[in-house]
Amino acid sequence: MECCKEYVVKLPENLALVLLIINIIFPGVGTMVSGCAGDKVECNVILIGLLQLVTAPLIVGWVWSIFHGVWLWQKAKGEKLFLIG
Repeated sequence: MECCKEYVVKLPENLALVLLIINIIFPGVGTMVSGCAGDKVECNVILIGLLQLVTAPLIVGWVWSIFHGVWLWQKAKGEKLFLIG
């Protein structure tokens, strides 16, 4: 998942927190919204969100979606993005 960090969009902190919560409840949806919420539409981020949504039933997409939501929030707060493992 290291390669996905470059596709994390810089957003306001409140919006990033809301999208993290959305990603926990509806995997991939928060990621897709973040692809449209930045300065420009990021098609790669929307594709990543779609892949998270499609692979959510396999649990992989759900975990990936949560990671992406946490990265969104961390980037909004100006923190270094973490990766477990």
